Amino acid sequence: MPLLRLVIAIVSVAASVSGNSAVCATDHDCSLNGVCKAGQCECDVPWTGPSCGRLLTERARSKGVYGYSPNISSWGGSIVHGDDGLFHLYVAEMTAGGLREWGKECQCVHAVSPNISGPFVEADVSVNKWCHNPAPIRDSKGEYLLFHIGTGNETETSKFMHHSSSPTGPWVPAKTSPGGCNNPAPAFHPNGTLFMICNHMYITSAPHWDGEWQRMRSLGKKGGDPDRHWEDPTLWFDRRGNFHILYHVFCLLPYNAHKECYSGHAFSPDGFTWTFSDVEPFGGTVHFTDGSSTTFSTRERPQVIFARGDSTTPVGFVGGVSSQPIGPTCDSCYRGTCSQCKITEGRDWTYTVLQPLKGFNDAYPDKAATVAV
Repeated sequence: MPLLRLVIAIVSVAASVSGNSAVCATDHDCSLNGVCKAGQCECDVPWTGPSCGRLLTERARSKGVYGYSPNISSWGGSIVHGDDGLFHLYVAEMTAGGLREWGKECQCVHAVSPNISGPFVEADVSVNKWCHNPAPIRDSKGEYLLFHIGTGNETETSKFMHHSSSPTGPWVPAKTSPGGCNNPAPAFHPNGTLFMICNHMYITSAPHWDGEWQRMRSLGKKGGDPDRHWEDPTLWFDRRGNFHILYHVFCLLPYNAHKECYSGHAFSPDGFTWTFSDVEPFGGTVHFTDGSSTTFSTRERPQVIFARGDSTTPVGFVGGVSSQPIGPTCDSCYRGTCSQCKITEGRDWTYTVLQPLKGFNDAYPDKAATVAV
């Protein structure tokens, strides 16, 4: 008997003796979000489920972290910690026309808060329109790197990333680029290499953010369900060095099919061989600190945040939500029919929510206690 089959057989027998059915043979069966022991997955926080595929969520601030007003339409972003003790949110905000005009009337706004839970107040505009899907991170020396799509007011080099030594700028366009990169999702590997997902399905890398980028390589086929469309990646590395991507996923069916989709998770031990899980990490319902809950028509552009000094364990994610609730109106949504409609006639207001995960209160004990309802 080949060695791998022998190991699996031994694990199965051990699990049977203990009265449990084996659900894993290797850590891969635990979505690389935990370890396989005696045929069962022991999940890392904040993951749960038989295959460690679902995220354990906590209650979110009831009015989001930015743009809870019909006069402001924002569509997600992310938060970095400043040396000034403040939290800095870089968020996509439409200047006119609501989300319908995201492709031309959007700018990347900088907002601040003393609490990571918000609310965040606009401080300035980092990159003028057109700038969308800001993805900020900091390098090992503290430089602020603001990845985005759109050219702003600058030259073609700015369609990829701006950088600054201060959270308020001035912002300088990057000297190099990996080429066309829609919805860039950057993350530093533990060895210092900067990796990035582009165009929902490619990965590239550079030894430094102003260095030469490697040729892109495909992540492969994204799952086996043709109704699920994967987009809006956010990349990170766990404490074992594995690659992880959290996606927004939507189903290409009208609401009356009752097949709603919201999220996806992909993982890889090396960045070359990827697995796209059939288990959704999160759904459409958000539970709020005021005791209410909402099942949104869509939750998009999720960007993972971490505790200060730890870039391996997610404690939350920021994303855009539509004020449009899920329901029969989604059979006639803007630009075609799909279950996750986000705009209907006369209703295009969207805002930005921080979804805390299990471990958030431990990561920010003094900040989480100040959440306003």
